[in-house]
Amino acid sequence: MSTDDGGMREEGRHHSVLTTRSGDESAVTPPCLLYPLDSEMDSSGGSESSDARHDDKEEALGGLFLPGNSSHQLVSSAAASVISAEEQFEDYGEGEDVDFIPSSPCADDDIRTNGFSDLGSSLPSSAGHTPQKIRHFYNSELLDVYCSQCCKKVNLLNDLEARLKNLKANSPNRKISSTAFGRQLFHHSNFSSSHGSTEDLFRDSIDSCDTDITEKVSYLEKKVTELENDSLANGDLKSKLKQDNTQLVHRVHELEEQIKDQEARAEQSLEEELKRHRENYSKMEKDKSNQIELLSNRVQQLEEENSEMKVNVCRLKSQTEKLDQEKQRMTDKLEDTSLRLKDEMDLYRKMMDKLWQNRHEFQKEREAMQELIEDLRRELEHLQVFKLETEKPGRGRNCLSEFSARTREIELEHEVKRLRQENHKLRDQNDDLNGQILSLSLYEAKNLFACHTKAQSLATEIDNASRDELVEALKEQEEINFRLRQYMDKIILAILDHNPSILEIKH
Repeated sequence: MSTDDGGMREEGRHHSVLTTRSGDESAVTPPCLLYPLDSEMDSSGGSESSDARHDDKEEALGGLFLPGNSSHQLVSSAAASVISAEEQFEDYGEGEDVDFIPSSPCADDDIRTNGFSDLGSSLPSSAGHTPQKIRHFYNSELLDVYCSQCCKKVNLLNDLEARLKNLKANSPNRKISSTAFGRQLFHHSNFSSSHGSTEDLFRDSIDSCDTDITEKVSYLEKKVTELENDSLANGDLKSKLKQDNTQLVHRVHELEEQIKDQEARAEQSLEEELKRHRENYSKMEKDKSNQIELLSNRVQQLEEENSEMKVNVCRLKSQTEKLDQEKQRMTDKLEDTSLRLKDEMDLYRKMMDKLWQNRHEFQKEREAMQELIEDLRRELEHLQVFKLETEKPGRGRNCLSEFSARTREIELEHEVKRLRQENHKLRDQNDDLNGQILSLSLYEAKNLFACHTKAQSLATEIDNASRDELVEALKEQEEINFRLRQYMDKIILAILDHNPSILEIKH
């Protein structure tokens, strides 16, 4: 890519050199030769900017070498046409005195030189004779007319032209079509035939050519210097571009090697990755097969446990039905016992009320009898003391002591009776407390039955409950049954202690 850009820049710079040289030659070329050449150069130019610069230089040179009167223009143009025609034929390989060799020829220069040689050789033979005649005439007859100053200037012009040719040889040439070259020759032949021989024109223009040659020499020196500077700059730029191109080529090679290394590493990493994925896949397959085997064993174990659970559920259902039947039987028996106990308790309360009334009445009667006995005892003592005093006046004191002992004995007997009565009373209170305990037991039994009625039956719970819930319900039912058994035992013991006849079965 950099090589193509360098070639395009070299062509652009060489095109500007050719344009400048064409502008210089147009100063000594007649106007009839200038415009067709410009038209062909414009048609074959590389860019619009080069054409514009070429037109500006032609206008400047035209103003410099074409004074006011047309006759002087024709004379100076005729004088310069000899050199222009010679240069043109030398440029196209027809001349015989090409005295330069390119310093550093390349393949492009050979191609361009061969192209121009082919272009010159393709012209008719008559187009090559006129410049040779002009050169022969110029070398043989007209040199004696020049003065020494004119000869120096002509030699300087030849040197400048040689330097221009050297620059042109060292830079790529712009191709000129055969049509443009033929048009120039045609206009040159017409100009020569219409204005007489070259000798007459050259002799007429000797006087006016001095000033034009001086100006042209100075201008050409300036242009040659500029072209040399441009050539040096172009050479430096070309070498720099070659170095850049070499660096870029090396860089491209390095990048290609890096790409190859990257591709090799990528292929290696891809192979390693594929190998690792294959290993992972095989490992996952093994893990999957092991997991499937474990799950199948677990499923089989769960199926066995499920079958055992079904058997246990059937057994628990049968046990639950038996427990329900026993509970129902015990409940019926408990209800009968509760009813009988309630009747007995009512009877017991009635009897206790009646007994309490009897005791109260008896207590009143006993108190009244006790008071009466005390009165009678005191009266009896007085009577006995009076009797003893009347019968035996000296023994009254001893009889009194005996009577006191008897009285004390009687009082002790009464105290024993009282204590017995209190003992009997305490027993009655104990019976009352036992009745209260029995009533509390009945209340507890009612609470137990209430709790049982709130709970659902185990037969319905088994269908919708889990194993833990079934075990919990069985434990709760067993606890309730145990408490019922304890309660029934307490009731039976209480009945046996107080009224065993209740438990008798009467037909």
